[in-house]
Order: sequence, then structure tokens, then C-alpha cells
Amino acid sequence: MLPLLRHLGIVAFGKVRPTANKVGRSVMAGAIAGVLGLTTYVALLLALGFYLTSIIGPIYAALVIAGVTALCAIIVIVVVQSINRRAERRMEARQRAARARLPDPMTLQLLAGVPALMKGRSLLTAAAIAAVAYGVAKSQGVGNDRD
Repeated sequence: MLPLLRHLGIVAFGKVRPTANKVGRSVMAGAIAGVLGLTTYVALLLALGFYLTSIIGPIYAALVIAGVTALCAIIVIVVVQSINRRAERRMEARQRAARARLPDPMTLQLLAGVPALMKGRSLLTAAAIAAVAYGVAKSQGVGNDRD
């Protein structure tokens, strides 16, 4: 019995260890790529600073680089805020649409009583539940050819 359970465990959970290893490798690769990318960014800023220093002087070169970097940061912040606002509006629209699809309070009360009706399990109970389901479906517009 124990070998059978072991084999079933391997079949059911066999991908857990490879998936964990893959996630670990991805995190390590991402961290290394982040450090290398940051190093590249700093090297590019230094090269730009050295180049601009020979043209406009060290103080103005530092001010130009700082200004461009600040402008890029402001653009990123504005874009992220815009994306967040758009996502929030979409979520609110989905919530409004979901609330609009809800049946009226009377129907919700009828539906809340369905489990209590199921305890009887008689033919009359089944007919009553079918009638409630039909009424809810019709109130939601099911079967209309307008769509």
C-alpha cells in the first residue's frame, strides 16, 4: 500500500520540486539582470556626464543630466497613475454591471428560501423550485430574442 501511495504522490505532486527550482532560478536571474542593468545605467550616465562636461562644463552637465532624469521620473509616475486610474474605472464599471445583473430583492428572498424547500424533496417542492428558477431566468431576460 505504501509504494502505491508514494507513486500516486509522485504523479500528483511530481512537478512541485521542478517548479520551485524554476522559480528560484528565475528570481536569481532577475536579481543578476537587475544589478547588471543598474550598472549599465550608471555607466551610461557617467559617459554622458563626461561627454557633456567637455562641451558645456561640469556643473551644467550635471544639471542637464539631473533635469532629464527628473523629467523621465515624472513621466513614469504620470503614466503609472493613468494606468491605475483606468484600471480602477474598469473595475468600478464591472462592479456596476454585476450589480445591474442581480435580480430584484424579492427574487433574492425567494432564492434564499430554496434550500429550505429542498429539505422536503417532494414533487410539489421540485415544481416550486422550477417555477422560481423560471421566473428568475425570465426576469433576467433569458429567452428574449432582442440580443
